Amino acid sequence: MKSLKLGLLAVSCVWASAALAAAPPTGTVNSRLLGTRAIVACDPVEKSCGVAVISFPAGISGLVPYGRPDVAVATMFYPSVDDAEAILSRTDAGDTPQAAIDFVFSVDPYADYRQLAAVKLLPDGTVTVGQRTGAENASHRCAVKGATFVVQANNMTTPAICDAMAVGFQHARGSLPQRLYAALKAGARVGGDRNGERSGVIRVWSAENEAAFYTHVLADAVVHGSKNALRELGVEMNRYQAGVAAPYASDLIPLDRDTVRDVKRVLRRLGYYGGRMDGAWNDAAEQALYDFNWNNLFFLKPTQVVGGVRRIDGPLVDFLRDADLDALAPASP
Repeated sequence: MKSLKLGLLAVSCVWASAALAAAPPTGTVNSRLLGTRAIVACDPVEKSCGVAVISFPAGISGLVPYGRPDVAVATMFYPSVDDAEAILSRTDAGDTPQAAIDFVFSVDPYADYRQLAAVKLLPDGTVTVGQRTGAENASHRCAVKGATFVVQANNMTTPAICDAMAVGFQHARGSLPQRLYAALKAGARVGGDRNGERSGVIRVWSAENEAAFYTHVLADAVVHGSKNALRELGVEMNRYQAGVAAPYASDLIPLDRDTVRDVKRVLRRLGYYGGRMDGAWNDAAEQALYDFNWNNLFFLKPTQVVGGVRRIDGPLVDFLRDADLDALAPASP
């Protein structure tokens, strides 16, 4: 216990000296553009943690989300890498996310301008959360803490956006990246950043997915400067999940007739499938999907029969529907 206390003290002193030494911005910070909304969450089943953010200014992918497979942090309004690293260090040393954030607020001279959220996944599968908003944050701010997630926002058209995002996340199905995106979409139905929403990022880390052999980044979608940022964020997320991540059972969707036609259409245009263009799945379509996967994806994603229903990876289907076919490898001659 004594060594743990000394370790915490050392971490605290090192961070505090670094933060106090950090110089504030030399120019005038345009706080009017700093509105942001985000959700931070961990999944104890998938063993993953992540952040989804959407805002107005470009560059938020490098400002707001920080994390690893066992912890995720969002720093907002006046974002701070020092605050994020301090929260990560203190949770590693045994602090809860709330205790880590409260400590950061006690030593950060700019704490009144911060909005911080953190979610920690413990080895036993327990998830703990923390959140705090400084007194000088933009108006129309809000925050909601759930059992495995935190939603926070500032400079919104309505403070009701946090509740909408929380409900959207809780009602969504699928892997953690898909549910984080569902939360952003749910928020958009009631409001958004008062400056508009032009940039976003969804980043999820996992050490349990088969893709961890290559990377701990389960999902990585970034959009800068687009009027269709929310939709494009979903396209980029599905592109990454389909191309790099191993499939999750929670992302399997029924292979209904409309989905069959959509998949066949892409496979036919790329030269993989030459059979009937109806809503029935067959061996030729399955082989075509296998060949497409082999030429384009890190992991094979065949259809599966679950409970008597044939299913297919949902992110893969959405990726195919939105894909730039000229960017995909066609069938070999």
